Formats: sequence, structure tokens, C-alpha cells
Amino acid sequence: MAAIKIIEEMVIADKNEVYALYKLLAKAKFSDQIDSYDLNEFAGSPLITSLLIKAREEVIKNFEEEGRADVVEDWLKRSVYKFDSITGKAIANRLKHLSDSTLSTLADLDRDKLRDYAIGLIEPLEYENSEVDKLVDYMYQIAKEN
Repeated sequence: MAAIKIIEEMVIADKNEVYALYKLLAKAKFSDQIDSYDLNEFAGSPLITSLLIKAREEVIKNFEEEGRADVVEDWLKRSVYKFDSITGKAIANRLKHLSDSTLSTLADLDRDKLRDYAIGLIEPLEYENSEVDKLVDYMYQIAKEN
């Protein structure tokens, strides 16, 4: 029933988001091996982030309509980015596998632009500015080492 509800209520009007979702799902379904380059391509995409935010809102709405607001509350409490958490370490590890050209581009960004990129990597998780600053510092470090 929830899948039908998502189809009925969740609308993806942006054709670029539809294409990004298609690429992600096709890669996951039909690739014999998904390498770090493929994962980084999707993880860093603002289109995938936008889709994730929309899907998350729909999941929250469905849980609340089912009378499971307690599940949502618990889930949201745990959906917080910390640089030293498992998720934070996974993001940091993924950054190590960026292409040389991407790292070179990141090294040339000013701090505000790099911060925007970092926030895009962790959305839709909640975060404190100090945790994003740690990620930005780390990104500068690995970009400069390249």
C-alpha cells in the first residue's frame, strides 16, 4: 500500500531528477559490480540529494499517517551527521576515492563553495556547523595532498 501511495502522491517533475534516479536504480540493478567511482558520482549529485530529501519526506508522512510518529521521532533523532560517526567515516573514506580532477577542483574552491559541497554530501541529515567545518577541513586536506 505504501508503494502505491508514493506513486500517487510523490511527484518528480524535474526531468533531470528522473534521469538521475533512473541512472542510480539501473546501476544498482544491472551492474555486476558497483565501484567507488559510481558511488561517488551518485553520492555527490545534487539531483540525488534532492530525490533523497523528497523520498524522506514521503516516508515520514507515511509513517505519521500510519500512526507511527514515534518511529519517525526516533529515526530523526538518529539522523544527525557527526564527522566521527560511522556515516561520517564512510563519507570521509569515499572522499579519498574521488578522481584527481575532482580533488583538484575541490582544492581550488573557496571555503564557502566547499562548505556548500560538503553540506550536499550530508543532506538530508541534520548537522551542527562545527561538524561540517570538520568535514570541510578534511576535504581541503585531501584535496591539497593530491
